[in-house]
Amino acid sequence: MAEKKRRGVYTLPAYAGWTNQQLTKNCGLVPYLFHKYYGFHAVMAGAKIEDSYPYMKYVSGMDVEFLPDGELSTKLDYIDAHAEDMDLLILHGYYPNYEAMVKRYREHRPDGKIYLELDLNSWLADRTSWRMPNVAALLDACDVIGVAGRSMQRYMARKCPYKIEFIPNGFYNFADTDYTPDFAAKENIILTVGRIGLPEKNNDLLLEAFATVADELPDWSLRVVGGIEAPFRPYVESYFARFPALRERVSFTGLITDRNRLAEEYKRAKIFVLTSIKEGGTPNVIAEALSAGDYIVTSSIDAAADAVDEGRCGEVFPIADRERLANVLAGLTRNPGRIAQGGHHAVEYAGDVFDYGVIVRRLYYLLYGEDGI
Repeated sequence: MAEKKRRGVYTLPAYAGWTNQQLTKNCGLVPYLFHKYYGFHAVMAGAKIEDSYPYMKYVSGMDVEFLPDGELSTKLDYIDAHAEDMDLLILHGYYPNYEAMVKRYREHRPDGKIYLELDLNSWLADRTSWRMPNVAALLDACDVIGVAGRSMQRYMARKCPYKIEFIPNGFYNFADTDYTPDFAAKENIILTVGRIGLPEKNNDLLLEAFATVADELPDWSLRVVGGIEAPFRPYVESYFARFPALRERVSFTGLITDRNRLAEEYKRAKIFVLTSIKEGGTPNVIAEALSAGDYIVTSSIDAAADAVDEGRCGEVFPIADRERLANVLAGLTRNPGRIAQGGHHAVEYAGDVFDYGVIVRRLYYLLYGEDGI
């Protein structure tokens, strides 16, 4: 009897290639876990756009293939060459160049599966003509279409004549250690994590809000974790020039690539703050913070209700409202019981909704109609 062919899961980017961070976010995690849980041959293919990819060590067993360039023609040639092995094709977001990629894939593999994760917020959804023939052709070709927020799922139900699944961006314990937070050991730390200084992240809002109420919470500190974008560095310098007393209480750690160290940052903190102007679904950092028992304070992005479980483990403030954010932080620091209660609920909620093991198992069922484990 011939040996059964090993199934393959491939993902290709809309842009030139993948960043290092995307390897351990939803873009890389889903194919990696299809490999780990179901034995798929998993491949991320795209042009090399960073000097190094240190996160490759966390997705051992998944191949990262670098294409000569990021041109659409190169990706189409890649599909031509590998379509026979592409039993599952995963795409992230709606982009016009995916129309050609899906069409080419279907020419080779009418029997294959396509999962389209719409990396959407309401701003993008309003600027896409979901009923146009070219968009409809793309969506028709997909077996599962997902969004990472319940509110966006409801929003799309009114705009798009396709079934849209809620498939959140979750948390996966790469450190393979006990991630359970020790609430007694948590410190009076307000934490934010991400690419610091990107305009859409609006990080200066948190810094200014903390400065506004710093005298009211003398026992609290702010930790800003992530690489600092070059245009943001002058702002950081001016911030400390304006508030020299905060040099001892506001820490910029820089990029942390060690997942164990990053996990400790989440576990130490009591409050996690997201100040984004817009996001595509619930950000991975929210899932990580919830899993560590952090009380969530987030701007009113589309997925805000998902992030705080309708207020059970966090609070929402209006986007770009510094005064409201400052008041929320001041109020929380005077109410440790609320922080603790929300943190305990966050751990339970994260396990039910944002555990990537649960998420991928459900996605597999949606695609193949069986558990598979």
